[in-house]
Amino acid sequence: MNTRPMVALYYWYVHIPKDSLQEHCNFHRSLCTELNLHGRIRISEDGLNGVLTGQKCDLECYEAELKKGVMLILQEQGDGASCSQQTSLVLEDQTAYGKVLDVKYCHLREDIPVEKQMFTSLSIKITREVVSLNEISAVDQHKHAHRSCIRKGRGRSKRLQQAKIGARSVIMDDTLDPSTATREHTLQTEAPSLMMKDVHLDKYEPARHLTPQEWNEKLLKDSALVDSNAVLIDARNVYESNIGHFKVKGVDTILTNTRKYSTIPSVLKASIPNLAGKNVYMYCTGGVRCERASVYLQALSDSSEWPDGLDKPKGIYQLQGGIQKYLETYGKRLLDEEAPKDNEEIVVTDDHHPNKKEEEEEEVSPGPCLFAGKNFVFDNRRYDPVIGSHEETIGRCVMCHALHDDYDNGHAPCDNKEARCCRCRVLVLVCDDCRCKVRSWGEATMTTATSIDDDLPLKADLFCGGTKNICVNEGNEISHCQVKTY
Repeated sequence: MNTRPMVALYYWYVHIPKDSLQEHCNFHRSLCTELNLHGRIRISEDGLNGVLTGQKCDLECYEAELKKGVMLILQEQGDGASCSQQTSLVLEDQTAYGKVLDVKYCHLREDIPVEKQMFTSLSIKITREVVSLNEISAVDQHKHAHRSCIRKGRGRSKRLQQAKIGARSVIMDDTLDPSTATREHTLQTEAPSLMMKDVHLDKYEPARHLTPQEWNEKLLKDSALVDSNAVLIDARNVYESNIGHFKVKGVDTILTNTRKYSTIPSVLKASIPNLAGKNVYMYCTGGVRCERASVYLQALSDSSEWPDGLDKPKGIYQLQGGIQKYLETYGKRLLDEEAPKDNEEIVVTDDHHPNKKEEEEEEVSPGPCLFAGKNFVFDNRRYDPVIGSHEETIGRCVMCHALHDDYDNGHAPCDNKEARCCRCRVLVLVCDDCRCKVRSWGEATMTTATSIDDDLPLKADLFCGGTKNICVNEGNEISHCQVKTY
């Protein structure tokens, strides 16, 4: 029995009838409580999306019971043998990736205590979609922002209560990014007219899935051409791609640099000239976002929004299992010199980490790792310990542009010491030397100083888009999108 504490990420595009959603929600809650699993689960009519922490043996039990539970729901909606045959195909047809349960078992980091990486509560919600490409209304957005502000503020309340007089707010001077060997430019900022409500995504199937090996083989083949016909699209948000993304020599990489996933349609519309006639390779953390984004791109290419005279994408592909699966094949795990093997029983000791035994010699990587940096994750680890094989630091401090990829500056993410934009509260990379020079969202502001001559440190308000009070989430997000060629 493997009792190693791990994180399980999963999604499953499987139809759950509307009248069965609450029952299925209760099923998850009961099962997770029984297995002592914690985390977040989202349930909708088009499927499931979740992240859980617990012992690996319990997570595997959860996976097995989930398959059985969904089969029962499907059988209740059908009629006997025909439905049973249909559900068996749904559960076993591995060629329909995304339409089968996709669970990834992820390691914990070795540099922070185990208990600080595990979820301590269970949140199960019924949502409209597994992931949404639709912009929420202004009213709903305000309500969501208010709830988010309260939730995140609670984690910082103790620090604010103990804070001394904060710093005055000043505007940062603009600092140019240091010259590099990377060529980059931004996209045109014309707003798209093709709205999600006008797109019938059900007419299209998700783009073809490429295994990590197929991804490498096809990308490297395309990049070897004199005039590369490939383009990469990072379907993640700015704070994710800031610390890691694919870098393939000679291939354009579109970093969307959005704050929220629902902005992807706008970026794809603005990217049409970069996509025309090319093989488009899309990727995200685990694959769930590309399932929908690739469908939207197909619908966009068939719509009147695609300009006459421009070729449609030659091919559209998505990375099967996302960055997480790719790094399991090509990445390198950040390990202490001694670490437990995946298949051995683990006992948590008083030093906050599993007992450590000598690990077997690592297998030789099957080929070059095209991903550089770290894989951002939405759990208490912040990033997965399996990284790009070259251990290259991708991130840069937003102030001085020094190499830096630690949002938490040495702290555990649950300690709430991270730097955030003062306007939209998104994560911002600030190096240790610059951290004391800026005021992050949630930190105390100057309230009692009476003169500019007061002997108090001057601090600049921190913004996610860099200097001069620029916020990615303000105005036209497309203007922050980058196209890089390495």
